[in-house]
Amino acid sequence: MGRYIIEGTWQGYRSSQDRVVHRSVHDEAEKKLRAWAEQAFSIRYTDGTCLILSVRDCKPRERVAQTLSYMKLIRDCAHYGVSTVQALLDAEKTARSKKVA
Repeated sequence: MGRYIIEGTWQGYRSSQDRVVHRSVHDEAEKKLRAWAEQAFSIRYTDGTCLILSVRDCKPRERVAQTLSYMKLIRDCAHYGVSTVQALLDAEKTARSKKVA
């Protein structure tokens, strides 16, 4: 079974602030997450910064140091099919109001 890596680079206000802040390894079975990450390309924050996402296949027996800092944000955005934090907040609010009604 194959594996792939999702890497997130935080892009700040200046290029000197850019740095890798997230790295996670996933099984090939998580096809929807991979498809979303490749399609979305980034998650944009309300302050204009963003998390640039890149996806690549793992090499056989490759060891990857994981940094799972943004896994919940990435999974939530993929679940709702959005690529901005504001759209995620709106989608979660709509989902909560449907549960109550």
